[in-house]
Amino acid sequence: MEIAAENMDRLLCIEMRRKGLPRGFKWPLYEEARAISKGPMVLAAARLLDRGAASIGIVTGAAVPEHMPLGENDGPFGSTVLAGGLTAIGHRVTIYTDAACAPPIVALLERRGLDVPVAVLRMGEAAQQDAMAAEHDILVAIERLGGNVHGKLHGVNGTCRDAFRSNVDRAFRGAHERGKTTIGIGDGGNEVGFGRVRTRLEERLPEFAQKDKTEGGGGIFSTIEVTQLVVASTSNLGAYGVLAALAMLKGDASLCHTAAEEMALHQVGVGLGLVDGGGGGRIPWCDGIPAESNAAVVELLANIVARTLEAPRIRKF
Repeated sequence: MEIAAENMDRLLCIEMRRKGLPRGFKWPLYEEARAISKGPMVLAAARLLDRGAASIGIVTGAAVPEHMPLGENDGPFGSTVLAGGLTAIGHRVTIYTDAACAPPIVALLERRGLDVPVAVLRMGEAAQQDAMAAEHDILVAIERLGGNVHGKLHGVNGTCRDAFRSNVDRAFRGAHERGKTTIGIGDGGNEVGFGRVRTRLEERLPEFAQKDKTEGGGGIFSTIEVTQLVVASTSNLGAYGVLAALAMLKGDASLCHTAAEEMALHQVGVGLGLVDGGGGGRIPWCDGIPAESNAAVVELLANIVARTLEAPRIRKF
């Protein structure tokens, strides 16, 4: 199982974005995150989720007014797919997002027939974040920005998102202080979870830190630490990888996401107004990667799970 999960980690970090987006940093992100992980990242995260019935809060959503008014598809797809797997094994899940991102996420959950509430994050409301930290046993961030050294939220190009994106640093710090489990799934270093590798990323990838474009030279890399960080080419793929590892632990391949559903999600997402965060278009791509390529990775994850769970077939010659 360790070998299978190690291969999943590596598969998820293959860089396959189109030109025009930052390239050449996915593998360094993987190496730094893997160096601090006790075992393969997806398996370590899955083991934290493989427990008795728990209350789990998933935080996602990334809207930008006028460009991605209802949010990008990276995050919502992974959050709803993971929520489906978690509820299937008995957990209670709530998804938190900004008001602008809520309608598509509600629609995705309804399409899957999931009884998962969507709670709207209220900008700057400490009481709500304190309640999140206190009420949930586990908090999971999927493609959710974390504050830099000045507590500011930035996109990968250095643009500040504070004016319209709820900062959830307080919730994750509060959960950590209470001894709760926290998981961060990200793909750019600027999301919740990259705190433990921030210094190394700034040293190794200064050209991606965007310090010259951010207030006070704070850069984009997040300071928010989590129990387990998972890095992938897209955050959706990271969530699918965690679910695949959970399927291995449970011995139930049916928990895995499917390539057919991944293709369908991309088309449904276009209809719901979700955007390809890699270019801002309402097209069936995610973070500059076409639906077919994302579905191919999903198929390979499912294959790894199936081959791991099946009975051995020994060649006799």
